[in-house]
Amino acid sequence: MVKKALKRPNILIIYTDQQRWDSLRCYGNEAAYTPNLDRLAEEGVLFEHHYVQNPVCMPSRMSMLSGCYPGFLGIGANGIPLPVEQQMVHNILKPYGYHTANIGKLHFVPHVNRRHQDMHPDYGFDTMIVSDEPGCYDDAYSKWVLDKDAQMLAKVRTALPPAAFGYAHPQYSDMPRETHEPYIFEGDKAFTHSAFVAQEICDFLERNRGRRFFAIAGFYAPHTPVNPPSAYLDKIDIDKIKIPVPGPGEQWEDRLKDIPQSRWKKVIAYYLALVSHVDDCIGTMLKKLDALELREDTIVIFTSDHGEYLGDHGRIQKGPSGHDQVIRVPLIIRYPGKIEGKKKISNLVESVDIVPTILDFCSIQQPVSMQGMSLRKLMTSKTRFHKEEIMVDMFNPAGLRGTTIRTADYKYYTDTDGNEILYDLKKDPEEFFNIVNKEEYKSVVLDMQHRMIKKLQQVCFRKINQTAEY
Repeated sequence: MVKKALKRPNILIIYTDQQRWDSLRCYGNEAAYTPNLDRLAEEGVLFEHHYVQNPVCMPSRMSMLSGCYPGFLGIGANGIPLPVEQQMVHNILKPYGYHTANIGKLHFVPHVNRRHQDMHPDYGFDTMIVSDEPGCYDDAYSKWVLDKDAQMLAKVRTALPPAAFGYAHPQYSDMPRETHEPYIFEGDKAFTHSAFVAQEICDFLERNRGRRFFAIAGFYAPHTPVNPPSAYLDKIDIDKIKIPVPGPGEQWEDRLKDIPQSRWKKVIAYYLALVSHVDDCIGTMLKKLDALELREDTIVIFTSDHGEYLGDHGRIQKGPSGHDQVIRVPLIIRYPGKIEGKKKISNLVESVDIVPTILDFCSIQQPVSMQGMSLRKLMTSKTRFHKEEIMVDMFNPAGLRGTTIRTADYKYYTDTDGNEILYDLKKDPEEFFNIVNKEEYKSVVLDMQHRMIKKLQQVCFRKINQTAEY
């Protein structure tokens, strides 16, 4: 009897930036308009409690695409380039016949202190079309717009990020970049950075017909600046937007304290409109998969690198101290015929689990150095258990560190300044009340500290074990 040859799936990772978990209709936000991602969730598996390993871009992306915690990589903050020798998922897939691509944002190297006209390190990708920011640099995106319609280039320009000043980059725009300063995208919606990513992905799929592929669609949105095309504002149900209010004992950041509550509806509506535009662009890519008859043979993974406070806890953007608004992000996985659709999983899962899952479905052995756990058995109902806690770890070269451990019932945070926070998530799901010093929670604090120490030791041990000589 002749056995059927092993057929490995294509992989498409749709990777957004600064998108909180509850920005989609399928995650319960009735103000949002995200029909394509809602349909993707209907056809696949939606993870209700998925957490990133770091609340800022670079270490989170490196952690997810390597399957390793930031502490293992030694990168816990923005501004530190990924060593070119670090093994990532695409490097593992290439020997198995995969043509690998990153299109759009990657953020493996800092983008403020380099010339964007120069070649970007390819990190082993076969196709590398990098644009880490939407319009403030002369890069692949700007050239794409210029060649399509030169008059549109000025309309898609955005201001430089604060860290870019001093690196001799020209300032093409003085439009605001903060979350609380939204504005309408001036150009045609067909020229947004998101449209650029979607079109280049579709072109990649056309060019590589018949070849097994691994591709990352690196969307920059809904990261700031919050500048959606105007057409998408009409799709947002403003009446269902919840206005953020700081919790008891919390204060607005200084830059936010004079903003009237009525303005927050506009801020959130613009953010959700930007999400809706990304959803539309995702729909374009999914239609291309269907047109090329690749739907059944492709695992589609949708996720983001971190969230956005969006006014919650009196804050905007991202960073410590591990609130769900910035570390909990969407995760949807579709694999027709292999994963049953219309399924929601409430287990705690982490972004380091994504790459082991990819390798599992591709019938490729997971390297010993990889620290995540495959989600395959969880998705195919072969098990109900995954892991009891997740860890988020942020640190910088100056030695400052903030680490979060979350279980189903509690969240504990501590940092090198001696701050400690404990939330009882059953009683306080909004994470307003720090009960770390309450006597009745003393045993809980000890348990969470033990979990944190154990998790950190596991991460460090693997690093030492990998480099030691015997």
